[in-house]
Amino acid sequence: MCNKIDGLAPSQRRMCQARPDLMPLIAKGVHRAWYECQWQFRNNKWNCTHNGTKHRIQARGNRFTSTKESAFEYAIKSAGILYEIVKACGEGRLGFQRSKRRTQVSPSQVDRGMYQRWRWGGCSVDLGFGLNYTREFVDGREIQRTTRSLMNRHNLEAGRLAITKNLTKSCRCHGVSGSCNVRTCWIALPSFRQVGNNLRQKFVSARRVDAILGGKRRRPHILKIRNKARKPSPRELVFLDTSPEFCERDRRTGIFGTSGRQCNGSAQNYSGCDSLCCNRGYRTAEYDKQEPCRCKFFWCCTVTCQKCIRKVKTYTCN
Repeated sequence: MCNKIDGLAPSQRRMCQARPDLMPLIAKGVHRAWYECQWQFRNNKWNCTHNGTKHRIQARGNRFTSTKESAFEYAIKSAGILYEIVKACGEGRLGFQRSKRRTQVSPSQVDRGMYQRWRWGGCSVDLGFGLNYTREFVDGREIQRTTRSLMNRHNLEAGRLAITKNLTKSCRCHGVSGSCNVRTCWIALPSFRQVGNNLRQKFVSARRVDAILGGKRRRPHILKIRNKARKPSPRELVFLDTSPEFCERDRRTGIFGTSGRQCNGSAQNYSGCDSLCCNRGYRTAEYDKQEPCRCKFFWCCTVTCQKCIRKVKTYTCN
C-alpha cells in the first residue's frame, strides 16, 4: 500500500510501512481540513480551490505557495491530521506502540491545578503519540534549509498548536442523588470548527517574514517579522509573498478565478457581488422554490405540511 501512494518522501514512506494503520486516518484528516478550509473561505475570492477543483489541498504545485493562503493550507492540514489521530487514540481505535521520544502535553491551559498525568484511552499518553507522529510524518518533506521550508514548518506547528492550546476539560459527577463527591474528568478536543475559526483569525493577522542567515554556509536559520526585530510567535501564521488578486483564472499559477461564483447581492463586505466579482458585474436570476411550510404534528405519529412557494434570487459573477 505504501509503495502505491504518490508523493511520499522517503521518511514518510518508512513511517507508512511501520504504521500502515494510520494512513486512513491521515487521509481522513486531510479531507477534514479540505472541507473546513472551503467553509472558512466560502465567501472569499480564494475559496480553497486550485485549478477549479476542491478535491485536494495542494501543498505544492501552485505558484502562490509562499502566501497567506498557503500558510493557512499548511496549518489546517497539519491540524486535521493531528485531530484524527488523537481522536482515534482517545476512542481506543489504535494499538499504541510506545515511542522512544515521548512528549507529555499537560492540560495546563485548561486548569494547572487539576493536572495529574491525564491519559487518553487507547494511546494512554495524552497528545504525545499524535504530536510526535504528525511532526515526523507531516514535516518529513520540509528537510531543506530554505526560507520556504522554514515558513512551512512554522505554519505546520501553528496548526498543531491551534489544537493543543484549545483543549477543554470535561467532568462528570458521581455520587448519591447527583452529588459531586467524586468527579471523573478528562481532557477533550475542541470541535474542528473551533480549530478552523482560530486559524481563520490567525490568517487575518498573519505576519510577513524574512529569513536570517546563519551557520558556516549562511543558510536560512530563523524567521523574523519584516521590519521588526523579533521572531513571530509560534501560534502566528507567517508568509513570504503578497497574495495575487484571485480574480481571473490563470492555469499557469493554478488560480481558478471568481467567474461563475455565486455572490451575496445585498452584502457590502468581501462576500458582496461588487467585491467577489472584481467589479466585472454579475447576473441576477429569480426562480420559484417549493418547500414545506405550516407543518402540524398529529398524535401519534405523523407530520403533515403544506407546500409553499418562495421566490429566490441568485447572483452569479460574470
